Amino acid sequence: MATLLTPGLYFERVDSGRKRLPAVRTDVAAFVGVAARGPLNTPTPIYSWAQFEAQFGGFLDGPFLAYSVKAFFENGGVECHVVRVAAGVVSTALDTAAAQPSDRSYSVAQSTDGFVAGAVVSASQDPGLEQDLLLSGVDPLARRLIWNNPLSPAFDLTNPIQFSTGASAASGVLLDGAGQPTLQVSAQSPGAWGNQISVSVAQTNRAATKTLAGVVQTTAASRVETVVGFAEHALVKVFQDQSPAPALVAWHTVASVDGAAKRLVWDVPLEPGYILTNPIYFETIEFSLGVSQRGTLRETYEGLSLVPESANYVPNATQSSNYIRVQDLQSPSPFPARLPVPANATLVAGRDGTAALQAEDFTGDPASDQRLGLRALELDLGVFSVAIPDILMQAVPPVEFAPLPPPTPNPCLPCGIPQPTLIQQSSIQEQIPSFSLADIARVQQALVTHCETMRYRMALLDPPPSDDFGEIQVWRQQFDSKYAALYFPWIVVLDPLQTATQPVRSIPPSGHVTGIFARTDLTQGVQQAPANQPVYWAQDLAVDVNGARQGILNPLGINCFRSFPGRGLLLYGARTVSSDALWRYVNVRRLMMMIEESIEDAVQWAVFEPNDFQLQQALTRTIAGFLETLWQRGALPGTTAADAFYVTCDASNNPPELAAAGQLLAEVGVAVSAPSEFLIFRIGRTEDSLGVTE
Repeated sequence: MATLLTPGLYFERVDSGRKRLPAVRTDVAAFVGVAARGPLNTPTPIYSWAQFEAQFGGFLDGPFLAYSVKAFFENGGVECHVVRVAAGVVSTALDTAAAQPSDRSYSVAQSTDGFVAGAVVSASQDPGLEQDLLLSGVDPLARRLIWNNPLSPAFDLTNPIQFSTGASAASGVLLDGAGQPTLQVSAQSPGAWGNQISVSVAQTNRAATKTLAGVVQTTAASRVETVVGFAEHALVKVFQDQSPAPALVAWHTVASVDGAAKRLVWDVPLEPGYILTNPIYFETIEFSLGVSQRGTLRETYEGLSLVPESANYVPNATQSSNYIRVQDLQSPSPFPARLPVPANATLVAGRDGTAALQAEDFTGDPASDQRLGLRALELDLGVFSVAIPDILMQAVPPVEFAPLPPPTPNPCLPCGIPQPTLIQQSSIQEQIPSFSLADIARVQQALVTHCETMRYRMALLDPPPSDDFGEIQVWRQQFDSKYAALYFPWIVVLDPLQTATQPVRSIPPSGHVTGIFARTDLTQGVQQAPANQPVYWAQDLAVDVNGARQGILNPLGINCFRSFPGRGLLLYGARTVSSDALWRYVNVRRLMMMIEESIEDAVQWAVFEPNDFQLQQALTRTIAGFLETLWQRGALPGTTAADAFYVTCDASNNPPELAAAGQLLAEVGVAVSAPSEFLIFRIGRTEDSLGVTE
């Protein structure tokens, strides 16, 4: 705006054109599944495969989540939201009144509820005794937890032993100089990955100074040679050599620092034993933490403090760590004994919580206030399509390694010298659960219901693995929704795990489909059918679908992947599983979802506005302007705008009695298949809300 200082004529340019409604994004997908690490039941935006690896870990032998996310990005996706799921923590205790076996092959517990075969169980007993065990079986009647490896003889069977299973973060406790627990260090997220983390502690003195000579000193503050390295709330060692008498040593915290006067103000006055006319020495007392994973140093934190007011208070200073979280246990020991003693501690008792997974862990309980699994996406409004590929994972037999060959004798060593031996390390690996067809159907139906309830997202359904064309037709009959689409068959990819017996792996197709959705939306628009599109990061199809077979499946609403000579693998279908012919095609449903959500989000300003002719005209102009933009981009068919859409919001559909009830109605018709065919939805406003109905 011009500065009006001199009398004269001024021009001010004002944009009087109506604002255009922004179209909501349609390329964002969401996946619910099992990961090695990362936050549980929290939608986390992911923008690249490298970010997924850093935050959730890499590929796992069993779950499909990582493979689906990889397929999404390989096929053109740019943003997806990931929800990691795991079984909740379940605990029980040893029944000390019951007879326990001498070989410790099983334990009689107070309860076995929630414990399943194949789960990792952490056994713990004071003081600080921990052991991870693998459950080979559960006998509920006898309350027996049957172990794959015996319970350690170090456990006292006459005293309480706690048994816990389910997802848990690895943790460890650091002791202070008095032997009291002072810090608890936990892995950043639950999972067995945390058992690979170790933490090293070292105490440091990063700054030192002494009192200025010839300056009058007080016990409340000290004038020093330099204040560099001294900060507010820093812990300081104060000492003075009083030879031949013993040196006087005390510990104080800095209340404030006066840099100009080179003065340190203390929290409490110095002890009266100090001779203020003699030099007094000061050293900061801190500690550092080093975080290692599999012996490789990943992070270091220096200058840490246990003073809560300090800027380097250890729980806050390590908050950004990708590996650990630190809790101050508020040790009763005084400073400096409260500081953790130098040590190297390995975190233990991290569990993945996969063996005890139930279908409800993927869907969440609709009656609960806790949003688990799919329900975590109820508050994540930026998602447009959802898939749950890991409900289809199946238990795999544990990998068996051949024994290592004996070392080749070194002819250069004298006879009789022991030859080196190689010890093969082993770790307890939690087993993968298998879900029944009923469980899979229940989860996928919950996914469809979720999308219908949220209204502006589509469920991508993966069929159970099968090469039987009759089974996929039977599976299709379980669903009838305009908010869901079913894809067949599974896709064979080059397995990044590269095991000797499995160079490739078949995975559910939803990851590839979401990527193709995103690619089509970003390059051509949501109105374009996501079909006849190449499939990237794919070696083959698990089942060959020819033209005749697709001729049977396609009319049923089963979208097929096809292999064409000279063209490669293509997604060759774009139908919903709806029996309503109006909503037969995926692109029609997704286009209407985009239009409806964009308008609903953008006209919320109309709530509480005066219900009059001006409001009707404003809504008409706003909605018509948005639809005209879509028509100009080719999203709506028609040679003219009138052929592509209409908006009615006037006295014809808003009689006085409707306005008297505090309601306003805008009717919008959109052509999506031919200029003469319109899909109609209505925007209704009441006194305190606004909604859209079709």
